[in-house]
Amino acid sequence: MQRTYFLFVAALVLLHFIATSSASIIVANNHNNSASDLNALLAFKAAIFDSQRIIPTNWSTSTSVCNWIGITCNARHHRVAAIDLSYMGIAGTIPPQLGNLSFLVRLNVMNNSFHGHLPTEISRLHRLKYINLASNDFEGEFPSWLGCLSALQYLSFRDNGFSGPLSGRLSNFTKLETISLGFNFFTGNLSEEFSALPKLKFLEIQQNQLVGPLPRALFNLSSLRSIGFTNNSLSGYLPAHICDYLPQLQGIYLSWNYFEGEIPSGIGECSGLQILSLSHNKFRGYIPNGVWNLTTLITLYLGDNDLTGKLPTSLCFEKLLYIVSLDAYVWRNT
Repeated sequence: MQRTYFLFVAALVLLHFIATSSASIIVANNHNNSASDLNALLAFKAAIFDSQRIIPTNWSTSTSVCNWIGITCNARHHRVAAIDLSYMGIAGTIPPQLGNLSFLVRLNVMNNSFHGHLPTEISRLHRLKYINLASNDFEGEFPSWLGCLSALQYLSFRDNGFSGPLSGRLSNFTKLETISLGFNFFTGNLSEEFSALPKLKFLEIQQNQLVGPLPRALFNLSSLRSIGFTNNSLSGYLPAHICDYLPQLQGIYLSWNYFEGEIPSGIGECSGLQILSLSHNKFRGYIPNGVWNLTTLITLYLGDNDLTGKLPTSLCFEKLLYIVSLDAYVWRNT
């Protein structure tokens, strides 16, 4: 009886020790994790120049990082989940310590004066879904390690100084929905890797130095709503049945390139198309009849090509709001 009682008491003591130890470990881990977030943001603060002194004043260790301007913490773990410093007129660089924000989901520093290269440590942010670096002065090649960010859904490097090839850099983004890389200095051909982007909806890479044809894989992405390559040096022919696998397509922006051949007859099958911009290319021949039946069309740019023919007697552009550019259209069959 005494032995049983002793074992019972010993078991209670052991359970109490385990529970106390576990609680201590959890508290210690939470403290360490919070300290990691704090140190990462302090490193970011040190890399920022803010002429209005909003960040230097507000980002103080006397208050929780969750109360800092531009910082949002998640409710469950009280860890840094979002950084939004957009339109704050600040300058600086992205420090490698930012890669320690293991719960970060959103990073938005658009419309500032950040510069330099992106640190490879950002590749550790496996929860990151949204990254917006638009309208800054970042430079360097498109980082190959971005493919490690498997949760990424939105990516914008628009209006920076990025350069180099894109071929081979856009795979592994199986959840990516938006790519915005316009107004940079990307060069070279585009590869067929778009087939690895099954959820892509918006693709915008205008005002770069891309050459060669558009990848055929691009026209098999059933979720795609907008294709934007205005002002590059792309060439070749557009597929005749361009809309067969693009049921949600709303915008085609291909002006100021070197595309040739006839405007694809399949464009008339883009039943939801709102914007068709093909001006300043080398298209020739007739405008497909299907174009005139696109009842959802809002904007049409076809000028500065080598098109022939005449307008139909009746048009169905019920929603057309913006300028219809058909200048340099040759009327030969009047």
